[in-house]
Amino acid sequence: MVRVFEGAAVLLLLSFFLAYIIAPILPPIRRLIRVGERRRPISDGGAILILYIALLVPGLLLWRSSAPTVKHWIAVTAPASVTRMFSGDQLGPLQKLLQRTPLPDGLRTSLMRGTQWAASSLEHSARETLDQVITAARYAQWLIVAPIAAFLLLTAAPIFQRSALRVLPRGHVRWRAEEYLRDVNSALAGYVRAQSAAAVIVGLQCVAGFLLLGLPSAISLGVLAGILELVPAIGPLTALIIAASHTEHALAVVIFLAIVRLVQDYVIYPRLVRQGMHLSTLAVILTVWAGAALAQAPGVMVAIPIAGFVSVSIRHWREYREIERLVGRAAAAGE
Repeated sequence: MVRVFEGAAVLLLLSFFLAYIIAPILPPIRRLIRVGERRRPISDGGAILILYIALLVPGLLLWRSSAPTVKHWIAVTAPASVTRMFSGDQLGPLQKLLQRTPLPDGLRTSLMRGTQWAASSLEHSARETLDQVITAARYAQWLIVAPIAAFLLLTAAPIFQRSALRVLPRGHVRWRAEEYLRDVNSALAGYVRAQSAAAVIVGLQCVAGFLLLGLPSAISLGVLAGILELVPAIGPLTALIIAASHTEHALAVVIFLAIVRLVQDYVIYPRLVRQGMHLSTLAVILTVWAGAALAQAPGVMVAIPIAGFVSVSIRHWREYREIERLVGRAAAAGE
């Protein structure tokens, strides 16, 4: 039951994400394509269908050509890359460097133990991510729900919102409900903007870093790392495995991407989310940790949107209660 809830939450998040990405593309399509004698723009639904068709054909062709390679990578190449990354051959040079460095014996021992612990933790996370990717691949057909739900959100949600607001009594209740829906929409849009900006930043960092490390296909790998950044938790580790599998200097790749992750997760990303969703840096970090502890990768994916939704809901509830108190006092004074 928990897995079903996690899967539904992830699909809902992907639907919102897709809807917010598609929404800015619709007006240009509607201006470009007009129908009828009066040359009226097509509806939002028609624009979405045209966009889906334009993306479906190349997407199917790309999947048909790359599916065998992707399946082989998941089943064979990725596990072998993880084993090679964390083998003694890769960690040996770092341990020898620590042994030759003039450090106190206690500090050297602590650093070597810390290195082994970090490598073991990263290996565990990488293998766990592979297991999650393999498990998720079995349910890949459910991804079709995301574009369908995005279509409904973009076409039916405005109509539903207007109908729901008409049911509420006129006055501050209806106004409060309208403001609440607007702020929830703003929070989710802020999350999408933050995640998209994070993907661009990581992509640029990885392109520059991979070029300096001399990786083959450095630009392609950097762009892929940026795209995978759109999938929290699973994406970054998958990018690590892909990049390390393309070079003999896997340790250098691991160190570089570990630095990128520290800077991204604890400096850049919290600032992006703070600007987009008005959550403090500490709240962002603790929320991501809580999501990872409760539901691992799916928890990380839905943690920030849920936190934004809860934050908006609490703020509006407090404001509503305050308005109710003021109305009650005014009514009592009038009597």
